[in-house]
Amino acid sequence: MFLLRNHASNRFMTDCAGVWAGIPRRYARTIVKTCLDRVITQQEHDEALKETGQAAEAPPTKSELGPPAEAAPPAKDADGDTTVDLGKGIKFGYDRGLYTQFKDKFQLKIRLRLQFRFTDSSFNSAYGAVGDTKNYPNVSGAGVITARMRQEDLSEFDERRARLVFEGFAFNPETTYFVQFRNDTIDTTTQPTTTRSTTQLYDAYVDLKQIPWANLRVGQYRTLFGRQEYVSSALLQFVDRGFVAEAFVPNGIDRRDQGVTIHSDDKKYPINYAFGVFNGVGINLTRLGLNTPSNANELMYVGRITADILGKPGFPEADLADSQTPQLAVGVSYGYNAGLQTNTTGVGSNTQISTSIASLGNGRLLNQGVVNLGTAGVDVIFKYKGLSLQSEGFVRNVDTRDHSKQIGNATGFYVQGGYFVVPKNH
Repeated sequence: MFLLRNHASNRFMTDCAGVWAGIPRRYARTIVKTCLDRVITQQEHDEALKETGQAAEAPPTKSELGPPAEAAPPAKDADGDTTVDLGKGIKFGYDRGLYTQFKDKFQLKIRLRLQFRFTDSSFNSAYGAVGDTKNYPNVSGAGVITARMRQEDLSEFDERRARLVFEGFAFNPETTYFVQFRNDTIDTTTQPTTTRSTTQLYDAYVDLKQIPWANLRVGQYRTLFGRQEYVSSALLQFVDRGFVAEAFVPNGIDRRDQGVTIHSDDKKYPINYAFGVFNGVGINLTRLGLNTPSNANELMYVGRITADILGKPGFPEADLADSQTPQLAVGVSYGYNAGLQTNTTGVGSNTQISTSIASLGNGRLLNQGVVNLGTAGVDVIFKYKGLSLQSEGFVRNVDTRDHSKQIGNATGFYVQGGYFVVPKNH
């Protein structure tokens, strides 16, 4: 029989259908009428049962009731504690950045990265007296090249990197986008020559990943050449890239350029490729903007092949994952940039390009007229239990179109390594 306790009057309401079963008609009518008219007491209920020959049920003991039922824990979000499900396919959360997402149709993630630095440098007297216009010279707005000389020590604070990123996907998860702005402290970067740093569009590209072996990337981004110049500065082993890798970027100006690249998905295949076509004059600039109609139709071509021999070490330089099995990969790259104008003055010259060439240690290329740059590189990376080793070698052929100017080829290499003294807590 089913009873509901009335806490206000400490009475029980009897389910009339339950009372009707097994009760003589003359008593059942009385009980039903009582149920309909009012709430009966427990005593009245027991007496009615006694008259029908049924004993009143004794209240269950604590042992019969068993232990109190524990409240079921709230259901966990499938995306973890960092995600809020707003319903109707809309989510908001944090995953290396704040993001909002609508089903599998659209996602926007916003990230901010800051790097601050204090630099204290001491220079000897020779550094301030000799100088060299062929390595890292100063280029004035008027195109005058002078040797960089320090005649006193240097102490300075700077905001080395300030990056604002918008990334995600649109229409479907296989159509991704990435937009990055920077406002780094100005020094010898590719920023326009001004007295203060300026906000720049640094990256802006779309990746079409519907075909894993033929992804298509369009926009402005790091060219897939070499290893250290392609990896993000957030994943470097040291605070900056080495000067060797920077000197051998394929366009001779910047690791970034504007163009299109077809490439395979390196997360799915052990052997991968990339082939791209670019303007060849760095970021936020086209050849037509250089006022050089004679070579405005020339482009830069970049190709790369990589092979994961053991595991998948990826591009991060340190062994952040504390790999428990050896990770080994090798790669080869080639870039050809045709018709680069290197003059600091005159028709086709550009201050941004001149200062960029100088800032990468390629001062010897300046004022050589129009040149063709062919750059080849090989690289290897190894990781195992916190240990990481990486090396790259480069060869560059400089073909001057003015044959009266011959500056020869260039070669360079580097080797670097690291080890996590404090092991990762698995």
